[in-house]
Amino acid sequence: MEAREWVPVRIDTWLVGVVVVLMGLLVAGVVPLLLDPTVAGRTKVLVGALALGTVALTVGVTVPLRYALDPDGIFIRAGFMRTFLAYRDVVLAEKVVSPLSSAAWSMVKVRLVLAQGGLVEIAPRDRDGFLEALGRRAPHLEPTERGLTDPSRRKRVV
Repeated sequence: MEAREWVPVRIDTWLVGVVVVLMGLLVAGVVPLLLDPTVAGRTKVLVGALALGTVALTVGVTVPLRYALDPDGIFIRAGFMRTFLAYRDVVLAEKVVSPLSSAAWSMVKVRLVLAQGGLVEIAPRDRDGFLEALGRRAPHLEPTERGLTDPSRRKRVV
């Protein structure tokens, strides 16, 4: 049995910058409202709570961001959320460039498709190395041009 292997995360600084700028614009838009003496106190509380909640939730679901290959599956931590994907449930792992929201600070990712029909996208720093390590731990997956696939789950063309 192999031990837990932590996978370095890819972080695109431009994407982090965009999120920081957007959060800064949100705060910059709310502060004048909070300082305006003509705005009702309840409105200030509501708007302030919504702005603070938006910033806190954004940070809460993204920091820290960690991935690990465990003996039985892939562990994903994105803020307060923790996910475990059993290797046997992974039917496809492929390299993608995707803007989908996911446990990643990058658009350069690995898409993991599950037998139950769901998918998760993660951004390991070394996608090829991650796929090689995944292939060693999930022997039911076979290499393809874009990643790994379970040959027993391929769609048959008639």
